[in-house]
Amino acid sequence: MLNDLLFRLRALFRRNAVEAELDEEFRFHFDHEVEKYRKAGMSDEEARRRARIVFGGQAQVTEDCREARGTSFIENALQDLRYAARQLAGHPTFAVVIILTLALSIGANSAIFSVIDSVLMKSLPYPQPERLVRIFLTNATYPKFPLNPFDFRDFRARSKSFAGLAAITRSDLQLSGGSAAPVKLNGFRITSGYFRVLGLQLELGREFDEKAELAGNQHRVILSDRLWRAQFGAAADIVGRKITLNDQPYTVVGVMPRGTEHPGNEYHSVVYGDDVDVWWPFTFEGDPARRGAHYIEGFGRLRDGVTAEQAQSEMNAIMTQLGREYPNDARWQVMVNPLYREVVGSSQRMLWVLLGAVGMVLLIACANAANLLLARAAARQRELAVRLALGAQRSRLIRQLLTESLLIAFLGGALGLAMAIGGVKALVSLLPADFPRAHEIHVSAPVFAFTFLVSAATGILFGLIPAIQASRTDPRRGLHDGGRNTTGSGRMSRLRNALVVSEVSLACVLLIGAGLMLRSLLNLLHLDPGFRQEHVLTASLSLPEVQYKTGKKIGQFYDELTTKLSSMPGVESAGAGSDLPWTGYDENTSFNIDGKQPLPHEEFHARYHAATPGYFRALGIPLLSGRFFTEGDNRDVRNVIIVNRSMAEKYWPNEDAIGKRITFDDKPTEKDWYTIVGVVGDVKDKPRSAAAAPAFWWSHLQQTLSDMSLVVRTSSDPQLLVDAVRDEVKRLDPSLAVADIQLMDEIVDGSVATPRFAFVLVGLFAGLAIVLAAIGTYGVIAYSVSQRTAEFGLRVAMGAQRSDVLRLVLMQAAKLVLSGTALGVGLGLVLARVLKNLIYEVSPADPLTFSSVALMVIAIAVLACYVPARKATQADPMIALRAE
Repeated sequence: MLNDLLFRLRALFRRNAVEAELDEEFRFHFDHEVEKYRKAGMSDEEARRRARIVFGGQAQVTEDCREARGTSFIENALQDLRYAARQLAGHPTFAVVIILTLALSIGANSAIFSVIDSVLMKSLPYPQPERLVRIFLTNATYPKFPLNPFDFRDFRARSKSFAGLAAITRSDLQLSGGSAAPVKLNGFRITSGYFRVLGLQLELGREFDEKAELAGNQHRVILSDRLWRAQFGAAADIVGRKITLNDQPYTVVGVMPRGTEHPGNEYHSVVYGDDVDVWWPFTFEGDPARRGAHYIEGFGRLRDGVTAEQAQSEMNAIMTQLGREYPNDARWQVMVNPLYREVVGSSQRMLWVLLGAVGMVLLIACANAANLLLARAAARQRELAVRLALGAQRSRLIRQLLTESLLIAFLGGALGLAMAIGGVKALVSLLPADFPRAHEIHVSAPVFAFTFLVSAATGILFGLIPAIQASRTDPRRGLHDGGRNTTGSGRMSRLRNALVVSEVSLACVLLIGAGLMLRSLLNLLHLDPGFRQEHVLTASLSLPEVQYKTGKKIGQFYDELTTKLSSMPGVESAGAGSDLPWTGYDENTSFNIDGKQPLPHEEFHARYHAATPGYFRALGIPLLSGRFFTEGDNRDVRNVIIVNRSMAEKYWPNEDAIGKRITFDDKPTEKDWYTIVGVVGDVKDKPRSAAAAPAFWWSHLQQTLSDMSLVVRTSSDPQLLVDAVRDEVKRLDPSLAVADIQLMDEIVDGSVATPRFAFVLVGLFAGLAIVLAAIGTYGVIAYSVSQRTAEFGLRVAMGAQRSDVLRLVLMQAAKLVLSGTALGVGLGLVLARVLKNLIYEVSPADPLTFSSVALMVIAIAVLACYVPARKATQADPMIALRAE
């Protein structure tokens, strides 16, 4: 067996030497046979003739020997490949056009697949990530809500479905000390075992134990590798060192390894993969019997063999028990979701839509390539007829032509892969800032394999039908006609026409998708946000509790800062608030209304905020009735609030909300009531929210918050005031870090980044599709005109007007285009439903979009056919008569 294998390998890789040996051996045996007949008395000529009869032709014997070696398939494939390369080299224009067409479409598919591979198909960077889940509360009002700390502690103690449970809550810290400027750090308070649940090991030190959850033990911290290197020079003795955070000493107990990925969170979110600088212990404080506050987010690692559904069932049983023990828990259910699903979120549907769109572009490119190959086969009609007449099998011709198609496809795939490598970098730069796993996107080994498979499938897809059609050539007709008009057969014409119809229909579907996304994006850009974002500078501040222990001191700081900022040249107004519009803030609370009772099993609830007097003016939120806050709305006077229009209309319909009162106590005294003094316009939580949620604002002097967002409205470029804001904060308190400096325009722009990204890509694919469809339509009509030149000349010679010829050609094109458009509109009506969750205030069957796209496709396609139609009118009758 080994000798046989070595012989075959030698025949494959040293073919010339083996062929020379074969020729020499044939001559030896032939000469020996001739000599035998000579000795029998035959003449030399007769002996050679008899020997040739016995041996057969040398070519036939040689071919039989090659078949016996078992390498003929590879040898034929290499021969076909060399012949295909010569064919492409001999027709460079054809080769460049078809290879570039395929490269663009294959490259686009590879680029999108790179994103899908990195975001959807690659496992999360944790051990056994399929066992990781997120835990939420849910009810009819709040579909996804954080946990109460004491509920979480009971879950952890009673549940048997989890190998471990942990919880986190966003809590940033401020690093100061030394000569360096203070720095705001992204931080999370975590329960014991958090990293163990994720399956992560610390690089240095140890994780928090349950003792760290006790009140007073929270002054410990674990650092990220990035912070350890950037701020502490990767000091080997960092564990045990005390550092200053929020003006208090914290002991470093550990350092996480490089590449630690944050799993993402909903409440005051830091998206998956973003940098977290520090983790510090969550402590359980307060009365376990009062379970009203929900602000921590649960993570769990399932035990082996336990599914998320089984864990959810057990958690809901526990929740039912807690509901009997604590009435506030009775209205909640537990939701357990796989961590993977929470990480990829809504991006999953969008990415599959994009892959479908770019797949349609590839199908259009394949149809174009097939049409080019059909035209190419027509030009090679005589060559194919000769080969068939000489005895070539039709299967051999199909294999030869498929080899050419595959060579074209792989050349296009190689060029497309090079385009994809550069295209992925551009694609990542266009992604929204909160796009999951964006930093992991690159061209990897699976992308190379995908490109290879797509190239092979593409070569077969666009090459098989033309190859089969070409192999059906009639040798007698091909040799007689020399290819003239032979491709005008009904079968070939119908095939080319069907390809054009498919191209137009797919392009129509893509344009409909792009049109719906454009309408959606325009709706988002033109909606009334409820505030004015232009010329507004924002920043965030966090006042350390150790220095700002009282509400009065906190209020004085923000009053003094905003007053000073308001008096600066170029500043129209300045204020501070608990949050900024469209940044994901979703703090909720329940309350009681003076003189009203909620329906059974329901409650009055609304978003809550805090603001200084200048906050609404700085953001341009309009006052509808009543007044804004003033400096006199402090703790020495009655409590006041401002509500939005939605809250006023929901809870006091057909009434004036001014003067109405609410309270947050079940048994309030007079000082516990809050009186409404103003009603302001609605601001949605997010641009795509169906409506603004009911919301109210406290005066910051009555409900003080240490963490606030600054808002400064200017009359000119707000970026010119960045240094002035920093200087003023530094003048008031040098230990404070001014963080998250950005324009309100940037926040608004980021909020529509995802629909804009989807539209740009689908629009780009649709544009490429309609160009390819127009080229395909042009090519078919132009080829048809070239084949019918004599016919058009005869028509003119017999009295037809040139306008009649023009109309004849355009009617032929119109039939194809109208058929493709009708089919595309029908497919669009079906497939547009997939976009329902990706578009805003646009019907998936929007008549304006569908009619506009149909008219545009018809206009572009007919325009593409006008040039060959004009050429048809220039047919010379005399040339046509001589040809006949």
